[in-house]
Order: sequence, then C-alpha cells, then structure tokens
Amino acid sequence: MASKITSEAMQSRLESLEIQSAYQEDMIEHLNEALGQQHLEIQQLNKQLDLVSSILRQLKNEAGADIKRPSEEVPPPHY
Repeated sequence: MASKITSEAMQSRLESLEIQSAYQEDMIEHLNEALGQQHLEIQQLNKQLDLVSSILRQLKNEAGADIKRPSEEVPPPHY
C-alpha cells in the first residue's frame, strides 16, 4: 500500500531540513573562520622558520669549519 504524506508531515520534514541547513551553514561559517585563522598562523610560523633558518645559516658561516656534523664528533669520554 502506498502511504500518503500529509501536509503536516511534509511541513514537519521541511522544518527539520531547514533546521539542519541552518546548523550546517553556521558550522561552515565557523570552519571558514578557523581556516582563516590557521592560515594566518601558518604564515607567521613560516616567517619565524625563515628567520631561524637565516640565523642558523649565518652562525654556520661565521663559525666556518669549527662546526662538525654529529657523525664527525668525537664521543665524550664516558662512552
């Protein structure tokens, strides 16, 4: 048997879908805000990383041959 959908049931389903849509729109807005904030934080972190890398390169150039790789270092006497 085919069931008939009453206008009240249809109205109830429509209201439910509208509520879900409103929640989804709100969630999308919050996610977009979070994404924008994360993008700014990543840009700041990249700038800091560039600065630290530059400082390390400068220190390495100033130290010249005095800096050795860990594999080239002599182990401490207690080893």
